[in-house]
Amino acid sequence: MSNPRMQNATSPYLQAHADNPVEWREWRAETLDFARQHGRPILLSIGYAACHWCHVMARESFSDPKVAAVMNRHFVNIKVDREERPDLDKTFQTAHALLNQRGGGWPLTAFLNPDDLSPFFIGTYFPPEPRFGLPGFIDLLERVHSAYREKGDQARRQGAAVHEALASAPPGSKILPSVSVVDGARERLEEALDDQHGGLGGAPKFPQFPLLDFLLDEATARGADGAGSLDHAVAALLDGGLFDHLDGGIFRYCVDADWTVPHFEKMLADNAQLPGTLARFAEMADDGRRPVIERLLERTITGFLSRMQLPDGRYAASLDADTAGEEGATYLWTPDEVHSTLDEAGVESAAIDRFAGDYGLDRPANVEGRWHLAAAVRARRVADVRPLHERIRRPLIEARDRRPQPKRDDKALLGLNALLATGLMRAGNRLGRGDWFTMGIDLLDRLSPAGVAVADLPTGWLGERESVPAFLDDYAALLEAEAEAFFRDPDVDRLDRIESIVAVVVERFADESGAFRLSHAGHEAPVGSLVVFTDDAQPSGNAILADTLARLGYALGRSDWLALAEDILKAAGGSLERAAQVHPRLLAAVRRFHQPATLVVIKAEDMVPWQSAIEALRRRGVDVLALGHDDLLADKPLPTNGGGLAYVCRGTSCLPPESNPETLLSRFD
Repeated sequence: MSNPRMQNATSPYLQAHADNPVEWREWRAETLDFARQHGRPILLSIGYAACHWCHVMARESFSDPKVAAVMNRHFVNIKVDREERPDLDKTFQTAHALLNQRGGGWPLTAFLNPDDLSPFFIGTYFPPEPRFGLPGFIDLLERVHSAYREKGDQARRQGAAVHEALASAPPGSKILPSVSVVDGARERLEEALDDQHGGLGGAPKFPQFPLLDFLLDEATARGADGAGSLDHAVAALLDGGLFDHLDGGIFRYCVDADWTVPHFEKMLADNAQLPGTLARFAEMADDGRRPVIERLLERTITGFLSRMQLPDGRYAASLDADTAGEEGATYLWTPDEVHSTLDEAGVESAAIDRFAGDYGLDRPANVEGRWHLAAAVRARRVADVRPLHERIRRPLIEARDRRPQPKRDDKALLGLNALLATGLMRAGNRLGRGDWFTMGIDLLDRLSPAGVAVADLPTGWLGERESVPAFLDDYAALLEAEAEAFFRDPDVDRLDRIESIVAVVVERFADESGAFRLSHAGHEAPVGSLVVFTDDAQPSGNAILADTLARLGYALGRSDWLALAEDILKAAGGSLERAAQVHPRLLAAVRRFHQPATLVVIKAEDMVPWQSAIEALRRRGVDVLALGHDDLLADKPLPTNGGGLAYVCRGTSCLPPESNPETLLSRFD
């Protein structure tokens, strides 16, 4: 019998558990009250739709009536989608690290005291029977129940200690971090780059876009072209098994150090950042990398991302790692399948053999007797990456599309969609692709339509149904997207939207440290909320806010926004001192706060003579505000002679205005 609580959830991940014999409940005030009234500890299970081991545990344990009977007898069982409730996930992942002295993961399995919701035992995946050095789940459930019943005071004391550690804000500083902190972190990160395989560290290998963006920023600041290890790192993302050579987009991570076999889930969080990062890298040098990157981005946008677009124009959260219970089944091949598919499509034998050799089909299988497509010999430079020719790619993707497909998580998340809007706009600007920019701004305006108050935005949607109120990271990503749109097409309405976002952030999320908390009182978080500075798959909300507020503050002369950015950076000082390298987006914000980027403000009633210069500057990553009226930046007046003036500014100072577009461009040669 289906569980109506789960059937009515706004998360497909929760809905997928409606038929479990476990009496699942959502994290709601009435659920928490129920646990307190009955004095029963809470079993909290956190996962997400594309998570392979979440599905394994659901199959093995949550679908088993014997396991469910124990869970239902002893606990109040709460299921949480970590993408829908990042505050709960961050809180209990941090608690896992405190209790176990190591990182956690998904599924996360936590046992909470019902009175104060403090965790007294936390783990991740547990098998139904003892294996992998882990206890069987039923045995664990009985032991936890007995410990809570017989040693409840001890469990509550331990939980209270964790609660206190979680509730304490990270120590801040009254001193603004200096660029020397940035320089030191950059040196350590560059030393950690994997010269053999590309990327950072050993297995598992993640794309780490906030880190990659930071290193690209630093290379640009030093006048470098991204050659060497950085070029190798980007090439590794595109040439190995992380990139889907048939449909574009990247998988979550690779399980090996040489980027061959991925964990097959595809997340919007990663792919939303891909366009902006790759376009940034393409503009750094004229060595042949640009056509490669543009072709692979075209494949990603017209392939994978088009499949992720929902009927309302927003984008779905993820594609499952599994197909019909088998991880990666949709993506794997045998040499015979490849040969017969291409032969039927009329591809000549020599080309088939060449492709088979290039992608390792003549070598031992790389995934349990089958082959995942990855270049057998990897390029060390992006310019040397060779995207698949259409005569090979098209028959293979058409054949793959006829197979059973992984499930798509159809919830649309505000923050991830805002990241994608920013990425599309930046790629459009830097590669001169107006169609991509238009896609980005259209998406942005669907996320925050003119008729909806910013304060009323949810963290996500499932069709027409709205999830819980938006979190800090949602508003930070939305602010960055609105800023990107404003710099391309400045107008008073968009500036009003920006001001509304900042006002909501300050009103709802402000922390006494000067930074901002992940959630607010309306989210019913267990320990108030956390102040987060570190990046994970996506940059932290505080880091995005500091960076974007500084960018807008310098451009618009808003000292109040610069002060907010400075307060965030000061609050993060202690965290940066302890481990600067895990804060790449914050490091980038520190650099740009001290050394702000160049801004060009053009005032002209007729922008046609300036258009070529504007596009050329934007392709170089220069912010340009093209204003045809005096509604904005009235301190820079329109010329009286009917021509135009360009002001080149950096931080709080500007050079004398320039009236000639060609002379303006020459300043940037």
